[in-house]
This record gives sequence, C-alpha cells and structure tokens, in this order.
Amino acid sequence: MIKVTYLDHSAFLVELTHHVLLFDHAAITPPPIPAGKSLYVFASHAHSDHYTSAIFQLPAAAFFLGHDIAVEESAASVHSMAPHESCREGDLLVHTLFSTDEGVAFIVECEGACIYHAGDLNDWHWNEDPPAVQQWMKERYVQELQLLAPFAPSVAFVVLDPRLQEHAADGMDAFVANVAASAIVPMHLWGDHALARAYQRSHSQLPIYVYEHPNTSFLLEDLSEKERSSSAER
Repeated sequence: MIKVTYLDHSAFLVELTHHVLLFDHAAITPPPIPAGKSLYVFASHAHSDHYTSAIFQLPAAAFFLGHDIAVEESAASVHSMAPHESCREGDLLVHTLFSTDEGVAFIVECEGACIYHAGDLNDWHWNEDPPAVQQWMKERYVQELQLLAPFAPSVAFVVLDPRLQEHAADGMDAFVANVAASAIVPMHLWGDHALARAYQRSHSQLPIYVYEHPNTSFLLEDLSEKERSSSAER
C-alpha cells in the first residue's frame, strides 16, 4: 500500500504499511501524521519553500537533511547527507543525488517500494543564463537521472516550475525520457495546477497524478486511469 498526500508546494506525505515518509514540509503547522506508524522526515535543502526548523518538533524516528541545512541537533537520528551518499536507518535505505540548485535529491527504499523526491534537482533553464550554463544544467541533470534510472521508482516527485516559462517542462521531459516510474507526481508548481493538468493531458500514456488542493490523497494501487486526476480523500 502506498498512499500519497499532497500538503503544499513540494511537501508530500507518503504512507506505507508500517512507515510514514514526510518530504520537504516547510509549513509551521504540523501535518496530520497517521498513528501507529514510524515517521521519517526528509528536507532536501534549506530554501524556505522546502524547509523549516519546526520539523524537529515532529515525533520522527529519524531526520534526513540536505548537507546545506545548518542545525544544532546532533542526535544520532539526524542525518546530514551530501550528494551521492547512502544511509541505512532501521528499515529504510536512503540515497542522495546531486542537486542542480541546492542540497540533494532523495531516493528512499522501504517496504519494497522506492520513493524519489527531487527537491530542487531539475533542468533549471533560465532564459537569462548564458548558453554554457544552460548546457551544463541540462547535461548534469541527465547525469543524475541516469543514476536514478536503475531504481525504477514506485513514486517520483518531479519539478514542474511555471517560472521557467517555455522551458517549464524541460526537466519533466528529461525525467520521463530517462526514468521509468510507476507513478509521477509533478511538484514545485507555485500554485499553477493547470500546468500539471496540461502536462498530464498531453502525456496521457504516462502514469501522471495531479491535484488541486492541500490534503488531496492518492491510494496509488487502487487508482484507475480515469481516477488519477480527480480522486481525493478529505
């Protein structure tokens, strides 16, 4: 069982049979945590739309942080991770990728599932950047995707950022060209959910899941093709 709940922006709660994974929760208000399951919290990098120190108030079994996050907590349950590292904590095996912006991206293996959260790993094609920077960005992003590909994620949270204008989907396009994921969830939308719906419509052959409102949940093993874009649990 994999239940995904959209919280906000790039924040998602992934509920497995015995574990709950919380990614990039930047709100002060704590998310609803299912009882009776071990909670693990991930923060990919220090940007305020991905991280708040309030996460340390959560009853987590462990925290996994991008290496750019400066924290005073020194407990064994707090893991600061650089790119291309692996860390085992209980039943979890966590890997990181290099981010083309800040921090890391996470690959989490747990209960036979593999969850990928991009953080800010993306093809950030800003029109004002020099062509050499744009080319480096594209190539480095694909290099990281090629490292991800063998994991064949069960769920992949992938950046689709409208601020990139005509290049908003470049990172998503590269992802689907290089990685076979069972479920693809666009994120980092800055509220432009229409962009995600448009991408889903134009790629109807792909398992893309979209949402409109916080606390929208997908029970992935139960969703049919038609239900992907509309099923929500409140």
